[in-house]
Amino acid sequence: MKFAVPGLISGLAGAILGVIAVLGITAGAQQNSIPEPDTTGDPGSSLLGNVTYGSR
Repeated sequence: MKFAVPGLISGLAGAILGVIAVLGITAGAQQNSIPEPDTTGDPGSSLLGNVTYGSR
């Protein structure tokens, strides 16, 4: 029966790591929102929100 103890410990450790991996992947997959675009620039005086040189 001595050989069964390391096998049980290894199986338990694998099950715990598997649960942690599944929970981590699930949490990562839930973060799928797209941030709102930054619309603070003035369209008449900027290009993609960055003020350019000179006058137009």
